[in-house]
Amino acid sequence: MDAQNIAVVHHFLSSLIFTDVVETAVLFFMLRLVFKLRISTSQIIFAGLYASFSTIAYVWFVFPYLLAWSPGVSTFFAELFAFLVEALFYRFVLRISWKTALLASLVCNAFSYFLGPFLRSYGLWIYW
Repeated sequence: MDAQNIAVVHHFLSSLIFTDVVETAVLFFMLRLVFKLRISTSQIIFAGLYASFSTIAYVWFVFPYLLAWSPGVSTFFAELFAFLVEALFYRFVLRISWKTALLASLVCNAFSYFLGPFLRSYGLWIYW
């Protein structure tokens, strides 16, 4: 494996860990403190980790190469896909309303999407 491929793998793994931690923390905060739902900690952690884990590979490796889309169009559809799939997952695994699932997914995805570049702009997030 050449240095460029190793760098891509490291960027992906760093982003995977970052996304999982951020989205799970936001999900926990929203469900417990905002919506005041009585869902077990283990269920929330499982849902948060599994939902983002199950979509990030599509965002990184499928949508950018699916069609001859520009990076902006690819990102739009990849993030839309992640938002909808994760909302579906939250809805059925956590047994929460569609409204709550959609809002939670939107906030979790927006938070991780914007926090990474924000931290990097201040030199606070370095890819491994």
